[in-house]
Amino acid sequence: MALEIDKLGYAGIGLLAKMQDLIEDFIEGRDDEEVEEEAVEENEDKNLKEKFEDLVELGEERYDEWLDKGKDEREKVTDKFRERTNKVFSEMGLVTREDIEELEAKIAKLQRAIKKATATKKKS
Repeated sequence: MALEIDKLGYAGIGLLAKMQDLIEDFIEGRDDEEVEEEAVEENEDKNLKEKFEDLVELGEERYDEWLDKGKDEREKVTDKFRERTNKVFSEMGLVTREDIEELEAKIAKLQRAIKKATATKKKS
């Protein structure tokens, strides 16, 4: 039975996630001895393969969390960058894409109104 490379990667991420949780618990002063004792007892009953699969599962979950968090952060940075560049452009008197799109929408609306008004005049 050969191990798949992605499982090894997820197990590594799972191990990092466990370490991160332990460090956060230590820093925040969490001392749940009962929870730790239960975890130790449960962990002793598992064989190596089950422990490995638990790490893989934790790694997959944490990987997805990190991807989602990264995506959210990228979107926030992009939005802030867009806001700042628009502010700079407006201070310099430059036109932004959003400004052009707004004007195009207004022009299209006016053109429809004109067509409607001329069509109503012709019918009368």
